Amino acid sequence: MNKYLKIWLKNTALSLQSDLTTRGSTLFFILGKISRFYFFLIFIFIILGKTGHIMTYSTDQVFIFYLIFNLFDILGQFLFRGIYWFRARIISGDFDLTLTKPISPLFLVMTDKTDFLDFPLLLIVLYLLVEQIMSYSVVNILIFIGLGLCGLIIVTAIHIFIASLGILTTEVNNIIWIYRDLSAMAKFPIDIYNLWIRSFLIFIIPIGIIFTFPAKALLGMISWQSVVYSVILSIGLLILSLKVWQASLKKYSSASS
Repeated sequence: MNKYLKIWLKNTALSLQSDLTTRGSTLFFILGKISRFYFFLIFIFIILGKTGHIMTYSTDQVFIFYLIFNLFDILGQFLFRGIYWFRARIISGDFDLTLTKPISPLFLVMTDKTDFLDFPLLLIVLYLLVEQIMSYSVVNILIFIGLGLCGLIIVTAIHIFIASLGILTTEVNNIIWIYRDLSAMAKFPIDIYNLWIRSFLIFIIPIGIIFTFPAKALLGMISWQSVVYSVILSIGLLILSLKVWQASLKKYSSASS
């Protein structure tokens, strides 16, 4: 673990140095991300100012859902930004070199880049979320943390699936953006959608488990069956994604072949 931590810290430092070489552009990107966060938050408050609630959720509760969505969405990009460059690695043949290194190629593919442009917004979201969390019970907070870890495991598994498909088809960017677009549906509680869409977002593409279930846990609105299902699904998806990754490596055609 120490070796992998050192490699991640090294790659993170290199990503930061790369961002700092264009400080003007980096600053504008950061301001743009923060502005987008607050503009959508204003949009939510305008809607709730007219209706007072969405479904059975109050303004404060919808705010919790939005914060938790941003937390896990940003963490996925911050930790696994390397997947966005994976297609270029395969086409250029750089992935051949990755396979020769005495370290997990999956780890290198997933963590090759760290998106520091999201880091200031991540701090803002964490600050706002901690302020909200302090008013909830310890039990709810612990269940929220547990389901949050399940959500991060599922996010990891999804990125591994995408990397595997990248080896088989060289298509990564389109798939990752489909995932990002589907994730955006969880900015609001998925209960606002009809039964078919909710089922799709829980059982097919588990966006609801990643973003909505932790928020419901914090609010004390989740059943123990949903908690057990989240734990089992997250572990199962991670194991399956690793098996798919190993199978895809066996079908990889080297750029030199």
